[in-house]
Amino acid sequence: MVACYPGNGAGYVRHVDNPNSDGRFITCIYYLNKNWDVKTQGGMLQIYPEGKNVVASIEPLFDRLLIFWSDRRNPHEVKPAYATRYAITVWYFDAKERAEAKEKYKSLTFAQMTEVVSTNQ
Repeated sequence: MVACYPGNGAGYVRHVDNPNSDGRFITCIYYLNKNWDVKTQGGMLQIYPEGKNVVASIEPLFDRLLIFWSDRRNPHEVKPAYATRYAITVWYFDAKERAEAKEKYKSLTFAQMTEVVSTNQ
């Protein structure tokens, strides 16, 4: 995923990349922001490790790569950015969890379609 925050105070609320066991296992974020000054441009990534009272604050500096667990162990957010901010995110998947998630999605989708058809008859 390529993310571009337009610099108008946009950010991203605290979240977990894989809250529902969709297979995402590791999150990798690569920053593309040359000469970034977090004091004037904002856009800090904050990670709230599960069970800890500390917050990891990471500046989105050019050529920086972050790697962290995608599940509930690492809720994170992007604070408002006041300059155009770029990042590339790649997720590594757990094959078993991903296959189970796909099967769950297929069965839910089929059940929902069946319900719609039977309701409309």
